[in-house]
Amino acid sequence: MKSITTTLAALALACAMAPALAQEHAAHGSPAGSTEKAPATAATNADAVMTAGEITRVDARGGKLTIRHEDIKNLEMPAMTMVFALKDAAQAAQFNAGDKVRFHVQDDGGTLTITRIERAK
Repeated sequence: MKSITTTLAALALACAMAPALAQEHAAHGSPAGSTEKAPATAATNADAVMTAGEITRVDARGGKLTIRHEDIKNLEMPAMTMVFALKDAAQAAQFNAGDKVRFHVQDDGGTLTITRIERAK
């Protein structure tokens, strides 16, 4: 009976912590302990921090690109492969898997959105 009570207590604790863990994930790029988001208009197109990457998949219908990218410095995000929405969904048709790109992404209310993208030179 004691182990069932201990298991139930651990489960209740995990359920209680779920919203906090979700918030921490949503603030992935934020400095430790900070839940404040940088203003979305902080970077203009001219001074946007660009990240290098390679497109691994194009979803033209959905306006999304899967990109294997370097560290995204403006979001303090490590290198990985992930799906990004395009601010201008029509741009997806301009790219193919294997294209090397440079892009700027912003956290738009929990959705990582590419606001600028260009082929790497």
